Amino acid sequence: MGDRASGKTTFLGLLYAAQVKYGTGVQDDFRFHAPLASLNVMSAVYEGMKDARFPSATLKEEITELGFIFGYLRKVVGKLPYYIRQQNWARPFSTLRFSAYDVSGEDIEEFIESGIASRPLIQQLLKSVVVVVLVDCSKMTTEIDTPAYKKMLRYDSTVAKLLVSFQTYKKQEYDRLKESGVKADVPVIFPAFVLSKFDSLRDDVLARLGLHQGFPQDKKSRREYAEALLRVFVPQTLSQIRGGKVAGVNMDKSEYFLSWVRTETQEGMDPVGQPRIVRTGFRPEGGGEPDFSYDEYVHFIEHFRHIAHKIPDEVLEAEKFQAEAAVRTA
Repeated sequence: MGDRASGKTTFLGLLYAAQVKYGTGVQDDFRFHAPLASLNVMSAVYEGMKDARFPSATLKEEITELGFIFGYLRKVVGKLPYYIRQQNWARPFSTLRFSAYDVSGEDIEEFIESGIASRPLIQQLLKSVVVVVLVDCSKMTTEIDTPAYKKMLRYDSTVAKLLVSFQTYKKQEYDRLKESGVKADVPVIFPAFVLSKFDSLRDDVLARLGLHQGFPQDKKSRREYAEALLRVFVPQTLSQIRGGKVAGVNMDKSEYFLSWVRTETQEGMDPVGQPRIVRTGFRPEGGGEPDFSYDEYVHFIEHFRHIAHKIPDEVLEAEKFQAEAAVRTA
């Protein structure tokens, strides 16, 4: 989820660039696959970024869904001889489907007001177990009467309502399975917050909140730092993340990441025209790449490793639940 001009397309472009680099590493314990339609779009974005250009602000005219399949090497399989790992029956990789949807604001508002997911894309969204929320740091300001601050307020309201809708759907599905006599685990949603345009976060905002420059590295400090920002700028969203457990849907395991991309500047001069992306030099692991928060994107990818190891079994169990429920209600 992301507000208008929050950097959604840039985020996806940088995520794709990180996957390409990380997925071709020597260690080879992460791989990814992009369906052709998604690859067509992301290849163009990737080429543009390697040519120092930011991607188009919207994907609406290109494709309604962008998808990747993350593949994580299973620990046990990683210890097997190479020739065994290559056998189909070994199933060496746990997979997680990552999708980004271009859903209109009108469809979102209709769903929030009616509570009915009439659009297929909304229905698909509700089935997600991972929800990624982009929070645009360039809109974080202490000037409460500015358009940027008011946009953040509206975005906070929309995201909070959507999160409650996710919780409601998951709880209803859980209750339906229980009523059908099927044993089901308490529903869990894994939220991930990305602080986009982190390099645009103003010093006066940090000073007013008592925060230092730079994102902490250890997990506890990252959470405290990020939530100090969310508590001020998207408090409703944070409250409903915490409130999920009260509603019977655990959303407590939020993780926080940042995103930035370095742009060209001329000393003593304001940028003229469209900003251009700074690119890295050539080295053994690659060259001519956009200069961005690569380590954060790797951290983002790795965050879903343990989820991917669990999800295949959960998917099979869910299919079993549905089959059992269908038999019992027939």
